[in-house]
Amino acid sequence: MLLLFDNEDAYKQMSPEDYQEEIEAHGKWIEELGGHFDTGEALEFPSKTVRGEEKIVTDGPFLETKELVGGFYIINAESLEHAAELAKGCPTLRLGGNIEIREVMAM
Repeated sequence: MLLLFDNEDAYKQMSPEDYQEEIEAHGKWIEELGGHFDTGEALEFPSKTVRGEEKIVTDGPFLETKELVGGFYIINAESLEHAAELAKGCPTLRLGGNIEIREVMAM
């Protein structure tokens, strides 16, 4: 699973045309992934976080961060290293975002 941590400020500055261009860039990258792509979705902002035994609800993941989980992709890769190589093509990176790569646990 690729968790996309987007730079929130980059999206705030986008025009509707820029945003459409970003969506199209993700579509093109998905095509390039071919059989490695399984599924993925963008996530809406804002978010809520529930923390600890007290179940305290706060806005967003962290008050001090400008990066928010903006979406995810499930890809098929031979290894974590292979998934990292595939992730290098994700358009999120060109906007200053980060990608966390996690193996989905078989249950």
